[in-house]
Amino acid sequence: MMLIPGFYTIRKVETDEDSLTADILLNPNHKVYQGHFPGQPVVPGVIQLQIVKEVLEKSLGVELFMNKVNSVKYLRIITPGDSPKLKITIAFRRTGDSGYNVNAQITSGKDVFTKVKTGMRIV
Repeated sequence: MMLIPGFYTIRKVETDEDSLTADILLNPNHKVYQGHFPGQPVVPGVIQLQIVKEVLEKSLGVELFMNKVNSVKYLRIITPGDSPKLKITIAFRRTGDSGYNVNAQITSGKDVFTKVKTGMRIV
């Protein structure tokens, strides 16, 4: 379930045993951008993390809780008007019965916007 309905659409997901790639399309007219920021919309960092979590949840068919963030690097600002099509690449490794170590990237073409290493557990 999306925390912020209508913010993005998952266009395609390709999965492997321990990784996935998803193509998403941002909605540049979403009301979030009215406050972040008027006239210069950017995708908030916390929403980028939420998108990674939601894409992984959808792929695995489980609800997850992001219980640890080891590192996040915001390398470039994501502006929905300039880069509405994003690729989410996630590598995940099971940790015991109820968790995953996750490495993810958000990109568009050759541009790398975000890199994150996190831990998530099944709710």
